[in-house]
Amino acid sequence: MTWELFGAINLRAVPAPPSSPHSPPPDRVLVVRMSHLGDIVQTLPLLHALRAAWPAAEFAWAIQPEFAALVEPLVERTIHFDRRGGLRAWPRLRRALRDFAADLAVDAQGNWKSALAARLSGAPRRVTLPRCARQEPLAARLLGLDEIPVDLDTARHLVPLCDALGARLTGAAAARVDPDLSEEERADASRAWSRLSSGSGAVILHPGAPGDPRSWPAARYRRLAELLIERGDRVVVLTGPAEADVGARLEAEVPGAAHHVGQRGLREFAALLDAARSRGAVLVGGDSGPAHVAASVGLPVHLIAGPEDPSRTGPWPPRGGSNVVVEDVAPGRPWEERSVEDVAVDDVLRSLTRRSPS
Repeated sequence: MTWELFGAINLRAVPAPPSSPHSPPPDRVLVVRMSHLGDIVQTLPLLHALRAAWPAAEFAWAIQPEFAALVEPLVERTIHFDRRGGLRAWPRLRRALRDFAADLAVDAQGNWKSALAARLSGAPRRVTLPRCARQEPLAARLLGLDEIPVDLDTARHLVPLCDALGARLTGAAAARVDPDLSEEERADASRAWSRLSSGSGAVILHPGAPGDPRSWPAARYRRLAELLIERGDRVVVLTGPAEADVGARLEAEVPGAAHHVGQRGLREFAALLDAARSRGAVLVGGDSGPAHVAASVGLPVHLIAGPEDPSRTGPWPPRGGSNVVVEDVAPGRPWEERSVEDVAVDDVLRSLTRRSPS
């Protein structure tokens, strides 16, 4: 690490004064949430609340470049942190943060990396999540960030936590998780979805990346697709760059389904799922970013759960509403001991039984 980085950090500095709805509205606000896709989606309620309360303010989001496209239209500036850049990434980040000159920095990630980014911003007001919701709680204390307390019951899941944080800072929650798609984005996506599925009521399958413990085996997606087609459902298999090889194999093995292999563009993806929602589709997938994007636009998710507790990490809302948690039946077994491989094809089919063939 260089002196350029450490020059602005005084570890003995007292924490910044807390923000409140009665504080003067800030002119420039920095949101820090660098990764991952699902967590960035679930931080959107915070941004929506801040923007609604302070419409005259300029906003920046510190984020890893691979996720930046999702939030770029929602803020005046995205500030990229290249985690692959090693120590050299930090001076570049500091220069970009100082150039924005935020007067309020909100660390919505809660680890050393995000707390350091908030401190390097030079913002006179720096706030973060409550201690119970931070992965590395000492970071905020040592780097001079002020903890914003919220009801402990809301801290189990990031969406209500960010909504509560926004409410504590502004006096009002936004209660929005969506990426605020434009009419042009919706129109383009509607045409794209029409090329994939005619009519209504398709079942979208989104296999996860190989090696991810949240990814259901590709062979089960293949069998599920075959059974759904046999019973008369339209099936669309969507895969992004990380799952392109899986998507290519499924395209060859299940010709009766529609396939979109290697889909790129996070906002295009969100808009495509929004178009699917408007035509009565549902999505089946694991607890990863695509399922969170789907839920954010209101597309019902049948979540193949494990090994993480969906009430803490799943698409919002994790239970109830239009979302369904598909899990193995093992009362009392801790979530960390469960596996997506415990979920059978028949379990997923049962979760879809209320759907009539389309």
